[in-house]
Amino acid sequence: MVPTSRFYLIIVILIVTLVTGLATGFGLFFRLGYIISVVCIISLLSVYLNARKLEVTIDRRNHLLSVGEQIDKRISIRNLSMIPKTLLMATDITTIPKYTSSYALGLTTKGYRSWRSTDKAYHRGLFQMGPVEISTTDLLGIYRANTLHGSPDKIMIYPKIHDLKNFQTGNSNLTNEGMARRRSNILSPHASSVREYAYGDSLSRIHWKSTARSGRLMSKEFDVGTSNEVMILNDLNDSVHVGELDESSIELSISLVASLCKKYINSNTPVGFLSYGKERYHLPPSTGSSHFDRTMEILAQAQSGDDKKLHQILNEERNIWINYTSIIVITPSNNIEWVSALSELTQFNINITVILIDPISFSGDGDQTEVISALASIGISPFLLRKGDSMEAALSRSFSRTDSSKLAGLSSR
Repeated sequence: MVPTSRFYLIIVILIVTLVTGLATGFGLFFRLGYIISVVCIISLLSVYLNARKLEVTIDRRNHLLSVGEQIDKRISIRNLSMIPKTLLMATDITTIPKYTSSYALGLTTKGYRSWRSTDKAYHRGLFQMGPVEISTTDLLGIYRANTLHGSPDKIMIYPKIHDLKNFQTGNSNLTNEGMARRRSNILSPHASSVREYAYGDSLSRIHWKSTARSGRLMSKEFDVGTSNEVMILNDLNDSVHVGELDESSIELSISLVASLCKKYINSNTPVGFLSYGKERYHLPPSTGSSHFDRTMEILAQAQSGDDKKLHQILNEERNIWINYTSIIVITPSNNIEWVSALSELTQFNINITVILIDPISFSGDGDQTEVISALASIGISPFLLRKGDSMEAALSRSFSRTDSSKLAGLSSR
């Protein structure tokens, strides 16, 4: 139990009353001092009894959900004593932004109250929910008691996923048995050609028919099958993002990465991503539900940072980009320095797709006109995504194929 500000005010009144009584000898001041003291004691006792013998049960219905879904729980409180409980306030303590859950109630003798609470999840991340705090006060608000019930629970909120069925990159329609293949030094199911035997080749590599035909030992050359693996580069540098919480460009970009990963995993296309924010977030391309779950866990907790800018990542991580058929770059940056770094990758046989986020739509500065022109000069037609746009519609066709007046309107928005 803790005293409130009113308690200190009453103490001041009590001291003034007693001092006045001692100075004047008038009995009314002494009787008033006794009354104030008795009221304080009764208030203290009522708060103490009000906070005791409460049984609280919390049933959390979902610990894993996505942005936009409902956080669902049921809280039950039972009065185990013969004394009625009044002025109770139950609050579910949580670290989730924009989430509040408080309920005022009273309980009769051996009374029971139960209620269900739902609230929309607005922000992705790993959060804590609980314990439930029961607070109570006396009728005069002199004392307050707070008790905690239950243990903390973890809740994971994934980024929102959009349906991007109309989004296409140049090679996105290749399947896992496509014609684009890469050479491999290890055995694989795909033998692409034969060559002369080299020292160290195992017997399992020898192609006996070619050996018999040529009269020389010939070894099989293997590859790893299709190289249609998609790598997503999401720019998480603090300096290029604008907005706050769910109304921000960073949340839009992470939701976009999650949607793209879902699209490719559903089509059994290996997909991975790389971002530099608060730390380096990297997941190599793969498929399957476990890979998707791991992807969503990382994206849910990814935070922006100022470690590396986009052009630095493109230059320093070049060994990653040249190993994949398709690269998707997502950024709100209007600095064309990264376009120059991207142009160096066009010499490799890589399909490059760029998705630009318009910072002006998030009340940021600068438009993407110069970046779009620079990308066009190296043969890349970007997609443009603004706050409030339908993601499916915005990514159904690249910017260069839309109304040409749209480009001129960028500067005025």
